[in-house]
Amino acid sequence: MTLSELLERDLVLVKTSCASKDELIIKLLDKVYSKGEKPPFSQDEILKKIQIREKIGGTVFPSGLSAPHARLLDYENFALAVGTPMEPLFHEGIQIHLMALMISSQSGGLYYLPALAGFTRISRDKEYFTRLCRAQNLECFYSILQERDPELG
Repeated sequence: MTLSELLERDLVLVKTSCASKDELIIKLLDKVYSKGEKPPFSQDEILKKIQIREKIGGTVFPSGLSAPHARLLDYENFALAVGTPMEPLFHEGIQIHLMALMISSQSGGLYYLPALAGFTRISRDKEYFTRLCRAQNLECFYSILQERDPELG
């Protein structure tokens, strides 16, 4: 399975208007919760879990990738929502150009680490990552993503 196969089109926000990292997290959570199978916690509880994890650090990379996440007991699925902000967001002096929000089981399940590794690999290629983050619509985003679509297995 590739990253683009794992990423559902209706869980991608391209060039979304938001003023902060937290606002983009909330918009991506809204997308996840608009889908059929929701995590076994309220959206507010998931947001609190993500915010607690964010305080620990290590989810914003110098490349401009942000990977907020929550790992939950009693949740065996995997949710991935991706967004690019209209304008770069700032976190501790780092510009965020793409956010990959993930919700997984406590163990991480089958997809958490491979998805994170895939996005990290993509973000290391500055020219490619810049093109991906500048995509103006969903079709353009997917077309660029599929150029270097990492395998997750």
